[in-house]
Amino acid sequence: MPVLAMAEAATAAAAAAAKGAFGYNRANYMFDQGLRFGRFNTGYSMAMAQTSQYREDISDLTELTVTKADTYHTVGTICFVLNFQLIMAGRLGVHGPAPPGWIMGLYWTNICTALMFLVTFTWMAMHAGARATAGAAYMRTRSVRLPIPTPQMLDKARRTGNTFEKQRIQDIFRIPFVFPAGQESEVDEASGRREPISDRRMPKWYDDEVEELRKGDGGPAPSPTSVPEHFELYRGLQQEWWCYDVYSRIGILFWFSHWLTSASLYSMCHCFTELRILWPAWTVTACFVTAHWGILRLDITSKPREGSLMCLPIEKIVPFVPVLAVFGMSIDYSVLDPTPFLQGLIYTVSWICYAIQFAWAIRLYDLAAPQFRDKESPEHAGDAWSPMEWPVPPAFSQAVYLVSAPKHLERGQTCLTQEMKAAKGQKGQNVPQRKANECSHSMLPWKLFRGAIITSISMWVLIMFGRGFEQINGERFLLKQEGRVERWPSHMQPWMAPWTRKGTRQENCHAGGCDRRLSAGQNQVASLAQRLMAALVPLVDVLDAPSKKSIAPQFAEMQEVGVQWPADFRPAFLTSHDDMLAAFEREGGRGALVQSVSAKDFTAFKLEGIDGQILATTWDKSGLLVATSGAGLAECAGAPGADGTWACRQLALEALPSGSKAVAVARQSSNLLRAAIAFKGEDTVVLMDATEDGTWLPTGEVHVPVADGVRFELSWANAAQDLIISAEDGSIIKRTISASGALKVVSVDHGINMAFHGACGMAGDRVAHLASESGAAPLLFVTSA
Repeated sequence: MPVLAMAEAATAAAAAAAKGAFGYNRANYMFDQGLRFGRFNTGYSMAMAQTSQYREDISDLTELTVTKADTYHTVGTICFVLNFQLIMAGRLGVHGPAPPGWIMGLYWTNICTALMFLVTFTWMAMHAGARATAGAAYMRTRSVRLPIPTPQMLDKARRTGNTFEKQRIQDIFRIPFVFPAGQESEVDEASGRREPISDRRMPKWYDDEVEELRKGDGGPAPSPTSVPEHFELYRGLQQEWWCYDVYSRIGILFWFSHWLTSASLYSMCHCFTELRILWPAWTVTACFVTAHWGILRLDITSKPREGSLMCLPIEKIVPFVPVLAVFGMSIDYSVLDPTPFLQGLIYTVSWICYAIQFAWAIRLYDLAAPQFRDKESPEHAGDAWSPMEWPVPPAFSQAVYLVSAPKHLERGQTCLTQEMKAAKGQKGQNVPQRKANECSHSMLPWKLFRGAIITSISMWVLIMFGRGFEQINGERFLLKQEGRVERWPSHMQPWMAPWTRKGTRQENCHAGGCDRRLSAGQNQVASLAQRLMAALVPLVDVLDAPSKKSIAPQFAEMQEVGVQWPADFRPAFLTSHDDMLAAFEREGGRGALVQSVSAKDFTAFKLEGIDGQILATTWDKSGLLVATSGAGLAECAGAPGADGTWACRQLALEALPSGSKAVAVARQSSNLLRAAIAFKGEDTVVLMDATEDGTWLPTGEVHVPVADGVRFELSWANAAQDLIISAEDGSIIKRTISASGALKVVSVDHGINMAFHGACGMAGDRVAHLASESGAAPLLFVTSA
């Protein structure tokens, strides 16, 4: 019985122990299954959060390129406006005189080179932005997706309580502390046996969990040198647009460099040719030069590639080309005599500018050339870095603002997705890391950019050849010349419109005349347009009229009026009113009044209140009009006084243009004044009408059918409707300024040694004329009708 009792006690104890072990192990199993499902969900939740971060990585890397491309497009749009403003709207030689050829070569080559780089960098930026956006969309929709578990995976991760029955018997009834759990192990594919992989003691269901849920997809195991797959894939995609990104940024600098030089040259040309101001040309040049030097200093931070064509740092010299140009323009437009030394000095300065610009074009090639590398450069926080596969031009390594996907993770960082996909144990160690796709360098942007630089070099070679040709054969030798051509130096024979007034406030006005004031109201502009149309319509009718046959001269008999002038009186001008005649000397204002051509006596007088030489006189019912070289126009009311003086007052009008060889002024029927001016070197007479505000408005031109070299005088008749041109050979031309455009040529007989002077119209279609023999006092003649 004792033995039986002991057996029963042992059986009861064993049963109790088995029951306790069963309960203990089942509780552990149920607890572990809860952890199993929780770990599964937590792992995928963290992997999805990290994948969301990866998608943000792709967005950040892409937005860097896209944002830069958008900025470049905005800048490019503004740059197109600025570029075409200098080429079209503000073109030189339209509103004023054309600048010298040497500076126009510098200006046009720079502005056209700027346009070439502008188009190049705009299109490259557009390609970089579009390709980066497409690459990011491709990766985000195909490769970098959230690792969301499927329902099948969730069912596989979940365990019910009855699965405890499928466990090993030793795990079900394992007595804790007496029988420890087995070591963590895995099946060796080579031998097919389970081999321990660590010293940790784990139950069988843990190994089952590893086999079922964490065996991976056969991917590589994480290592200190591994990098998330999306970085490798994205860096492979960046091969397709990084070069466009880099050269669009470099293109902006090249555009600004040439445009700032062009703007400086344009500004100084505007100051010299149109505004005629010296010091502002220097100040505006200093501003552009400073800005040019600053942007080159900011962007070109390192030496160019090894084996450069141009070793000299031309980027430190080229901003000062406009300084040399403004120096040359200051001499070209100065009041200095055009000596061969000064002309040679200007050309020497211009050739220095061309040499610097040519060297700069070659230097651009060296600065933009890529630098291929054999090994990876170390990466330092805060420094620009690009992978070895990107041959970024070293001169702009700090200015292109590239960010490449990293080639390794920082210490302490890990990729959960990579761990989830990694094969376990030795198998995972043997799987190679996934790298970016190997592809050839996409250097097409550099080839295009290189073509633009070579084109720039060729342009400078061509323009220098052209400048040498013109210096040898003459400026503008190959082109037809207009009536007003530029001759060196520019101030000696400037292009001068008829409405330009020297010595008055109008010389500071726009080249189009002071009537083009931006502040003028609409009513004033409309009134001015109406007056201009009223003056131009008759002239247009005359010009549109069919050409007439040549008019044969009419011969008129001259009758001398026996007026004996004082011995020291030398009249040069005549004017008439009714049947009275008045003669005037050119200097001093002395005159003589003849009451009638039938009378032989005269009354001497002197004009008071005039200044300078007398240029023209006209006598009408309102009084005498006198044009002088000093104060402009004066009006002498009535007739000479009993004291032998004729009082005159100055009119509130601008002075007539200087540089004339003959002038006539008269009052029209509208009581407004009209002037006829013949300029030196011109074969036409310019007609100008006075406006109500005291300015002169050009209304047309009249051809003078007088042989070259023959001196002539002008006078008005019939209320400024008939222009009388009296030549020194005795011929008289009367041109009617009306729709009929009648032209009458009269030739008078005179002595062999007789020379004719001033003339004026008289009643009865007669002409009074001053003529003199050599050295004698002028005689007064009157022609027949």
